[in-house]
Amino acid sequence: MTSIPVILNPTAGGGRLLRHQPRLSAAARAHDVELAWWLTEQRGDGERLGRRAATEGHPLVLAWGGDGTYNEVARGLLGSSTAMGVLPGGSTSVLAYELGVPRPASRAIGPLLRGGDRAMRVGRSDHEDVVLLMLSAGVDAVVVEEAFRRRRHNDGKTGIAVQVVRELVRRRPLPRVRVRTAAGVVEGGWAIVGNAGCYGGPFRATPGADPFAPGFEVVVQTAVGRPSAAAFALALGLGRHLRRRDVQRQRCERVVVEPVADGAQQPYQVDGDPVMALPVTLEVDPRPLMIRVPAVG
Repeated sequence: MTSIPVILNPTAGGGRLLRHQPRLSAAARAHDVELAWWLTEQRGDGERLGRRAATEGHPLVLAWGGDGTYNEVARGLLGSSTAMGVLPGGSTSVLAYELGVPRPASRAIGPLLRGGDRAMRVGRSDHEDVVLLMLSAGVDAVVVEEAFRRRRHNDGKTGIAVQVVRELVRRRPLPRVRVRTAAGVVEGGWAIVGNAGCYGGPFRATPGADPFAPGFEVVVQTAVGRPSAAAFALALGLGRHLRRRDVQRQRCERVVVEPVADGAQQPYQVDGDPVMALPVTLEVDPRPLMIRVPAVG
């Protein structure tokens, strides 16, 4: 029987994943596969365990958790021949939406084991961030930073929603960001640099981005302020944000995002985790990430 390691974040999804281990193991045995459980205990373990899987020559490793877990495991696998398959287990698991991975995780085992591997391109910043999905700055980065500071991210989508409401009623000014690409300079209140199309779930913030092709799609809301941000967020959820007059989009292979105000301490976020602080430069990492794409049907 083939053995495949599963790198599991036991705190993802509110800690419920451990209860579902037997169901996943049973699903794998139906395909003559035994799952080996490798649990993370602290930040950085996902990268260490991913590197271990590559060093030991495993052709496939499964990452079970949320986008933070996927990001860590990917760091350990970049440039290797070991493919990463993602099992949805976090509050949103956006990469699983991007790759068309079935939900729940027990339904994903079969399609992933029957699937094929493709070389995915990822971004790397001058801060050594690895970007699988997106890097963004502006109001959403402020929300994510506050959610993590208040530990609201542990409450999943509800916690983030609570923090969005808090931010929209606060009186402090929202940040302004400047985006530089080969095409020129744009300023605004919200900038999303997409390596993939999905953002915050199945929502297609940067629909022109393709994780299997080099380059990024940049979407910038040029308007600033809470009413504009709220309108943009609503339009994004409806798939109509690119129709707005205050939105610009472009393709690039290198992008710089910086605060408009000199010396301003503004966060940005990578794949849903907050990072301090702008400015940041993002380029395509020359090393591919092998990714397991689920079989269809």
